[in-house]
Amino acid sequence: MHKLVCAAFLLLLVSSFTAGDPGVPCYQSIFSFGDSFGDTGNNPVVFQWYSIFDPVTRPPYGNTFFGRPTGRNGDGRLIIDFIAEKLGLPYVPPTLAHNGSFRQGANFAVGAATAVDAGFFHERGIPGAPSQFPLNTSLGVQLEWFESMKPSLCRTARECEEFFGKSLFFVASSESTTITSFSRRKC
Repeated sequence: MHKLVCAAFLLLLVSSFTAGDPGVPCYQSIFSFGDSFGDTGNNPVVFQWYSIFDPVTRPPYGNTFFGRPTGRNGDGRLIIDFIAEKLGLPYVPPTLAHNGSFRQGANFAVGAATAVDAGFFHERGIPGAPSQFPLNTSLGVQLEWFESMKPSLCRTARECEEFFGKSLFFVASSESTTITSFSRRKC
């Protein structure tokens, strides 16, 4: 029930993003981070790196909306997909499974990602850590991927400020979701 209330709140919040001049889009790109709640297809790539079977590559995942598995940890669209639709942007492509442009956004989220690095669990001898956290796709790792991508999107501090000022940043996790923008302009 808590997740349903959060989803409803997010959809209402998103509806306010487009208030203002209908001819001028508020956001021109979305950058998404987190775990399976925001992962649009990175999970299968990461699991393949470690030779781990990933069920999201097979039906019934994706059948209801997309008609095929998409790498999402669900049968249809995610909250990030509804946000992109509302903003008139394409679905946010997974960075690890997409070879095209990321000018309209990129998804760094990976199913089973944690907020802290996997080493945190391993160093403390937390029982089950090696089996529960075999992958290190933490938020810190995702931010490193983002930093690596930035030079392909903007070259100078001014260009980056302008580009990312028109971007929406979305962090989704199974515990909480955050949506923010660094724009100073009103939409």
